[in-house]
Parts: sequence; structure tokens; C-alpha cells
Amino acid sequence: MSGYFTIPTRFRLTPAQREQLNWLLRERDIELDDLITELVTDYLAGQPLPPASPPVDRHSTIREQLRLRRSQLRMLRAQLHDPHNPPPDWLRAMVAELEEEIARLELELQREE
Repeated sequence: MSGYFTIPTRFRLTPAQREQLNWLLRERDIELDDLITELVTDYLAGQPLPPASPPVDRHSTIREQLRLRRSQLRMLRAQLHDPHNPPPDWLRAMVAELEEEIARLELELQREE
């Protein structure tokens, strides 16, 4: 089912409520997840929609991503130049990918300005 997701949850029912629920499921010949989906869908249909999200400040988002990537790169570069422990290939690849990502973000930031 595209667009659906699962929410793990527990129900606290009395024995009488559990018996009633089991009877309802048998009577309607449906599974519990289908019943819960129906109930929640009907309930949400009668509720107000959430307010629209504020517009995203793309410039700030790119700057924050750049800050995070540069911080990651600084930490990884220290490991690249450790004279006692040669860096593994995956670390070199990760640094190269971060450098490419930083260059892409810098270019994107220039276009935004």
C-alpha cells in the first residue's frame, strides 16, 4: 500500500472490551488493522487541518548544511593525516564525497545570492 505506514501501539482494554472488540472483528469479518485504520480515518476527517508550514528559508538551510559538512570534514581529515594509522580506503572515499558535497552546496549558495 503506497503512502501508508505502520504505527506500533498498545491498547488497554478491559476483558469485556476485548471480548466486544473480538466479537466486532468476527461480525464484520475484518482484521484489527483495517478497523483501526477506518476509525482513525473517520475521526481525522472531522478534525481541522494543521496550519500550513512556514516557508523554508533555503539560504539558511544551505548555510546550515555547509556548516555541518565542514565540521564533519574537519573531524575526518584529522584521521587522514594520522602518521601512526594509515587511513582506510572507505575513509578517503568519505572525505572525497564530503568535499564534493561542500563544493556543490557552495555553488548552490552562490546561485541563491
